[in-house]
Amino acid sequence: MSEQETSDQQAPPATGFAGLAESIGTRNLWIIILAMPAVFLVIIAAIIMMFGKPGDEEAAAAPVIEESAVAAPVPETLPAEIAIPAGAAPGAIALDGDRLAVRLDGHDGVEVVIYDLAKGEVVARVPFRTQD
Repeated sequence: MSEQETSDQQAPPATGFAGLAESIGTRNLWIIILAMPAVFLVIIAAIIMMFGKPGDEEAAAAPVIEESAVAAPVPETLPAEIAIPAGAAPGAIALDGDRLAVRLDGHDGVEVVIYDLAKGEVVARVPFRTQD
C-alpha cells in the first residue's frame, strides 16, 4: 500500500460542524453566524414599518360590528321607564329578543314581571308567594 492510501484510511470522516466549517470555510461560517442577528433585526424593522407598531391607534381601532341574521331587531321606541311597585327591589333580569323578565322582591314575596320592549307594556306578571 502506498502512503496516500494509508492516510485516507486513518483519517476520520468529516461530520457535524467541523465538516461544515471545512466545506464553507471557517471565515465564511463566522460571517454567517455574526450576520444572522443583523438580518433578523432588519426584517423585524421592515415588518414594523409596513404594518405599524403594536398598540398603535390605527391598529387598535374599534372592530366593526355587523348585524347577523340571528340578532333580534332593536325596537325603535323603548318604554320611558319600567314601573316597580313601592317596597319592591329588582333582582335578576333576563332579556330574550324584545321581552324583558325582571324579578321583583317585595313584602308579599317574589314576582316576575315580563315586559314587551317593542310595545312598551307589561305582558305578564307571575307571582311567587310563600306558604305559611
